[in-house]
Amino acid sequence: MDSEKHKDLGAWIGLQKAFAAVGDSCSAARAQCLKQVRDSHMLDDLGLTWDEFCKDCAGISRPHADSLIRQYDQFGDAYFRLTEIAPISPQRFQQIAGHVDADSIEIDGRKVALTPENAPKIRAAIQTLRSQLRRPPAPARPPADVIELQIRVDSLANDIAKAFRAFTPGEESASLRGLVAYAANKFRTLSRQLEVSP
Repeated sequence: MDSEKHKDLGAWIGLQKAFAAVGDSCSAARAQCLKQVRDSHMLDDLGLTWDEFCKDCAGISRPHADSLIRQYDQFGDAYFRLTEIAPISPQRFQQIAGHVDADSIEIDGRKVALTPENAPKIRAAIQTLRSQLRRPPAPARPPADVIELQIRVDSLANDIAKAFRAFTPGEESASLRGLVAYAANKFRTLSRQLEVSP
């Protein structure tokens, strides 16, 4: 066998053992390493099968190795970085993937770094994002008909009149008069729009 290929394989085996020793914190690098070994055909030249390499050299099953490679191909570094902080299945990650990049997760419009000190905030954000994505969107409300609109206008006018009677003269009544003027302006604008529409 070619001694250069033995050295290369030895280096890959050494990397696999190092990744196994430090656990999940190198999962992305481990997946990349496994992919490189599998795709390089180095094993064929050395008389090893992929099964043998996974079991004897990497210390994991072939299905687990294939799963790591598949996850890396599908999600990249972002998935592995997130799982180091907040364990998450590939299926759940897929639901929130649009909010995650290699260095951060978007929470309420802000980017939060994928660091251990942010772990509690990130875990809570994952649950919130998943809940939001699971919740079906509210059905669009059909436009109200004229009778419903009239009932709503009457109800609003009655509420304003009751509020006006409940307040003593002063600042609150001035605010209500401002509200009535505001509403009157809105209705005048609507009236003009209706006059010009066909």
